[in-house]
Amino acid sequence: MSILYQTLDRLVAVSLPNRCYLCQQPLHQGQGLCETCCTDGQLGAVCLHCHKPLAQTPPHRCGHCLSRKRWRPVISAFDYHQPAGRCAALIKTQHQWGLIAPMVDRLQQRILFYHAQGVIGWPQALVSVPMHRRRLQQQGFNHAHLIAQALSQRLGVPHAFTLATKVKATRPQHRLSGRERRQNLCGAYGIEANSGMSQVALVDDIITTGTTLAMLAASLGKQGIAVSQYWTLASAIQRVSR
Repeated sequence: MSILYQTLDRLVAVSLPNRCYLCQQPLHQGQGLCETCCTDGQLGAVCLHCHKPLAQTPPHRCGHCLSRKRWRPVISAFDYHQPAGRCAALIKTQHQWGLIAPMVDRLQQRILFYHAQGVIGWPQALVSVPMHRRRLQQQGFNHAHLIAQALSQRLGVPHAFTLATKVKATRPQHRLSGRERRQNLCGAYGIEANSGMSQVALVDDIITTGTTLAMLAASLGKQGIAVSQYWTLASAIQRVSR
């Protein structure tokens, strides 16, 4: 791990809150959200492709997505439309690093649940969505990297943090259409050659349209590295009835 991220780990350790970020209830040090707020913000039973709510599981996909021949499981712990889910954005925007541990813990539980159910396999490594060097200099850290590192430590899956780099500065995605998002990210990622990797999971803070993850997956695929699943703290996918 780089000196930058070692320093960030130490800063996280000394800045952990003793109260829940949302309800202000006292906490044991190291937990930025209480159990109640975490539970209230959980995603619940959803289709693992489109995140449409499911009345019962298994199966873990809705009827529409069961007909898809090609799909990737999207494992998210929180509903971004709930207060706890929106905390995922605060890690990046407000440097609320104390939120990482409780949110990653819930994501870890969800990953282990689906793995035990035989729904997902185990990735060879984790790849966090990279940040362009200019943006990294401005922000000082890569939030996706911190999330992936925490998952790596809990799950024992290597974090291949040098495998993918962002080689092109891009515009913010949130105000762009689907086509504009794809054009914005075209050629944005560079992949390390001869890495020995064959199958990985991608890690990010929030999934909205999935374009960022899909474009990174396509870049990895060109180097013969398959992306088997996406892991994110929160899901902002618009779930509608069909």
